[in-house]
Amino acid sequence: MSRIPWFERKFSFDFPHELYPEIMARLRGTPARLEEQVGMIAPAILKLSYEERWSVQENAGHLGDLEPLWYGRIEDISSGLEVMREADLSNTATYQAKHNDSNIADLLQRFRELRGKLIAKLGTLQDEDFAKSSLHPRLDKPMRLVDLCLFVAEHDDFHLATIKELSIIFEKMS
Repeated sequence: MSRIPWFERKFSFDFPHELYPEIMARLRGTPARLEEQVGMIAPAILKLSYEERWSVQENAGHLGDLEPLWYGRIEDISSGLEVMREADLSNTATYQAKHNDSNIADLLQRFRELRGKLIAKLGTLQDEDFAKSSLHPRLDKPMRLVDLCLFVAEHDDFHLATIKELSIIFEKMS
């Protein structure tokens, strides 16, 4: 399958901020979609890597690893910071976590809990807060809070698609 790598993706944030409820529904649904998708994969496949890419478990763990970044960026934008905090583009937390040594159920539960905190934080904000913005350091463009939510949802979907792709590859190999 031919896919655009995450860091090569371009984003256009030209939609009304009032679309945030629909985008939040995507964010709220990711834990269930991840659990369903992982649940359809044979346990023997979960820890396998392919062409030096992360395994299914590492992809699932990575989603949880980034929740503190997303939460912090919500705070950055909400508090009016000019530039939001930077991400660790080398994904040190994911590599150091050794997610393949963990139980998949624990990784899924961790992500569900962390995403619940993110959704709860977003739920405390007012409609107008979703129009506030800060500069995204890597993209070098202003990102409204609603744009960040879409960015996170796209990142979620990128890893869900990667997990699906890995399951198809390993099913064909067996």
